[in-house]
Amino acid sequence: MAHGSPCRNVNCDVAKSGVCALDNDPIDSCSEYLPDEVALDHGDDENEPLLVVRPVEPKRFLHRSDMFNRSELWSMQKAEATTTVSLIGDVKAGKTTLIAALYSSFCKGPFAGYSFRSSRTLTAFARRHHKALERSDLPLPATDRTSRQDGVGFFHLNVVGQSGPRHLLVADRSGEDFRAARRDTKLVAELWELAMADRICFMLDAGKLSKPETRAGYKRKFKQQIWALLNNGAIPEKAALEIVSTKLDKLAPRPSTEPILDELIAFENTVIEEFKAAGRMVGVSHVCAMPRSNFGVGLIGLEKLFQGWLEPRAVKEIAPLPAVDPLRWVDKMLS
Repeated sequence: MAHGSPCRNVNCDVAKSGVCALDNDPIDSCSEYLPDEVALDHGDDENEPLLVVRPVEPKRFLHRSDMFNRSELWSMQKAEATTTVSLIGDVKAGKTTLIAALYSSFCKGPFAGYSFRSSRTLTAFARRHHKALERSDLPLPATDRTSRQDGVGFFHLNVVGQSGPRHLLVADRSGEDFRAARRDTKLVAELWELAMADRICFMLDAGKLSKPETRAGYKRKFKQQIWALLNNGAIPEKAALEIVSTKLDKLAPRPSTEPILDELIAFENTVIEEFKAAGRMVGVSHVCAMPRSNFGVGLIGLEKLFQGWLEPRAVKEIAPLPAVDPLRWVDKMLS
């Protein structure tokens, strides 16, 4: 038998042509056909390890973890019951600092009676907070202010407390946008996020009230901002309104750590009375989210503010009113 040939007949070229010299079909019916043992399939070998074929897992796509834009916001609200907070304030009023302080608080553990569950905007939170970290080597803690080119974005927090899990969305828009809308009320219509807010916070910079040279002008601009939004229908009736006074450390002369609040409270009361005259109730919160001018003051009011944001609100009655002297039986059923 030729080397490598499955046939004993030396004249058979079945190995190359695949045709038996004796015209046997099938080939293995030929008496001269004797395939090598290595070419035969003897079935499974008990000692041979089995090849395990694992199912291919579907691809998992990670969220980009940046702030929600307008299109992403709707899908989030359809999936979960959310509380939306909108922060209104001029440039450097403390909006970004407040957001960074909330993120920092949950990085340390449970905060204000709530534990952190998840966030779909962790990268956005970290970007706002990174300059306040010690490794930033800045002489004072600071945060980047929101740019007008960024538009409006939303931070997301999913926390759990005694009342169960809660989803919080915090709108972040540049103070330059609010300043522009105050000067030109035609731009108020572009502040679309206010219409969907459950709570609207007017950020009052206490640091500007502490300086006699900026006090009068800032008070005037703060009121103008509120009335520009109210008079142009930007603030919905359903929204809870709140004045959030920031930077209390600038009202605490060293070495004292107690802020002097007389001037601040007097102005807040004036604004509250103007709101009341317009038929709107407004709350007040005092916050020091990142002390700079007087570190001894520490964090003030952050827990109470956050608890107020997630405070359950009464559900409005949506049942239709019964008809007066209805003619149809279906209308009489409502009576």
